[in-house]
Amino acid sequence: MSPACKIVWAQDVAATKVVCDAILGGLPDWFGPYDIYKDYLDYLETRPSFVAQIEAGEVGILTLSQTSAAAVDIHLMAVTPDQHGKGIGQALVDQAVLFAREKGAKFLTVKTLGPSHPHKGYARTRRFYERQGFAPIEEFIDFWGEGYPMQLYCRNVV
Repeated sequence: MSPACKIVWAQDVAATKVVCDAILGGLPDWFGPYDIYKDYLDYLETRPSFVAQIEAGEVGILTLSQTSAAAVDIHLMAVTPDQHGKGIGQALVDQAVLFAREKGAKFLTVKTLGPSHPHKGYARTRRFYERQGFAPIEEFIDFWGEGYPMQLYCRNVV
């Protein structure tokens, strides 16, 4: 991780929406146009979120959901393209692990586009999560609709 990276709790929802919109808007190959990702902005109002900051500004966003007493889910995680491979994503996952432990959860989960879809960017995303200790649990072919398989990953946090 970059020594100048700081992960902060995003308590100002309006400001966090601006940051989130800028980050997701810069990742069209992952999140598509605004009408595809706009729901993520609304979720910031009801889910704990964190922002990754470096000297140049905000470069990452993380939104979590406690899906059960046993699990916390990474609902959204995104890092600006210029910061890929620089430890920002790992710092965000580390924050998610801390949050899950604080909530008494045993597992951290994440859903991403499954391997039966040929998207090269999401192949990188899956490799990233596997390097972070997540195990692929199951690919659901029709979870997000036809043509958009979902890969469920899980990681033990205890």
